[in-house]
Amino acid sequence: MPRTRPDTRASSWCWLAVPFGLLLYATSAQAQSSATENTATQHASNLASRRYSLQQLIELALNENPSFREAEQGALQTHLETSLVRSQYAPQLNIKAMGGNEHTPLAITRNVSPRGYIVSTSREIIPSLQLKWLLLDFGRKKNQVEAAMQTAQAADASLLGAQEKLVFAVSKAYFDANAARGKVRAADKALHAAQLTEQAVVDQRQHGRATVVQVAQAHRQTAAMQLAQTRATGDAQTTLATLLATVGLGSDSRLELDDAGDVPAKPEPSPALGTLIATALSSRPDIIGAQERVAAAAASVDAARAMYRPTLSIEAQVFQNIGKTSTDNSPFSSINMTGNSIFVAFEVPLFDGGGRATKVALARSKRDEAEDALSAARLAATQQVTQSYNDLKTSLANRAQALDYTKAAELAYQASLDAYRHGLSSVTDLTGDEAALAQAESNQEDADASVQIARAEMALAIGQGKSR
Repeated sequence: MPRTRPDTRASSWCWLAVPFGLLLYATSAQAQSSATENTATQHASNLASRRYSLQQLIELALNENPSFREAEQGALQTHLETSLVRSQYAPQLNIKAMGGNEHTPLAITRNVSPRGYIVSTSREIIPSLQLKWLLLDFGRKKNQVEAAMQTAQAADASLLGAQEKLVFAVSKAYFDANAARGKVRAADKALHAAQLTEQAVVDQRQHGRATVVQVAQAHRQTAAMQLAQTRATGDAQTTLATLLATVGLGSDSRLELDDAGDVPAKPEPSPALGTLIATALSSRPDIIGAQERVAAAAASVDAARAMYRPTLSIEAQVFQNIGKTSTDNSPFSSINMTGNSIFVAFEVPLFDGGGRATKVALARSKRDEAEDALSAARLAATQQVTQSYNDLKTSLANRAQALDYTKAAELAYQASLDAYRHGLSSVTDLTGDEAALAQAESNQEDADASVQIARAEMALAIGQGKSR
């Protein structure tokens, strides 16, 4: 058989189309990528164009954090499942159509047909409207709806708990970032103090009242403060990156933070520990959710028990029989008539191989599990409130001590600097007081942040941490 010569013109057009298509795809992909990058850049620019308070960061996190959005979808799904269970109360209405050809041999007495059988041929189309409505099931669906509603409420409580945890995480990261910025300011101040000390030593050296060793020691202290400043700046960048990740933003985002504000010198007295524990046991989302899950499990037990009870339902249909039939190749007889049926169905389950008993036992086990989880949640809440209460007391005491120490270190440094300038103190005393002041101011930032974090932790522990 001769081979067919290919069409070279068609082939050349195909080879031209391939690179042209690739070029179009690359251009489209590049345009889409550029649009995405422009959108991201614009979003980052909008973030950087304003300063954020803690409350604004929390609102931003509730919109941007993917874990919280996932929790929102989970709560939404439980409410949709409740609607799905409720739909069982409604009547079920269906349209059904059947059509086809049937060729059926049928046995028949020989006095009708000598062969003892006939062959029936039918061609039919039967559209129908079918209704099924469960009227009474003695609490089966009612308890299923109740269980679904309690589960949805438990999901809402879990969502509230996720919100409170996110608020605490953002608050902690925010206070850490502000404390790190405060440490940078303290490091700048310490560097400035070291430079003043070094200048004072140099002045004394010029007047013959300081040695070269003392000048070198002062310069060493300045270098140490520069190193501390670099370290503090790096820590501040790290805490800001942690805050961005907690909010749900990319590490390349840039935003400015408002100051966290000063901690009151005399904080308001906190309620007694017993009052805080009682508040937690009545308002914590995890405990409320555990109570809802116990109620849902109890409703599931009732629903499983209702499987032993009978059901009463209505089944009805209206149909149209459009067709024709023939027997033993006789002429076809046609029909086009409407039919209907209605039945009241009463059903009593008698035996199912132990399936219902197993469902009841399983539901009881889940109810007991939910009750144990509730008890564990209450114990955990009591422990967390107690720990948060003690942490808050400790942090307040530490802050008061840090304030006194910072004031004393500031006075000691100023006095030492003045004495050194008048030749009444050594450079060793001066640099020591300077280092003590730098450490005191850094500790003061940590103490302030610890108080703010402890308060946020206490709010989370008693179930009142959903907003600041």
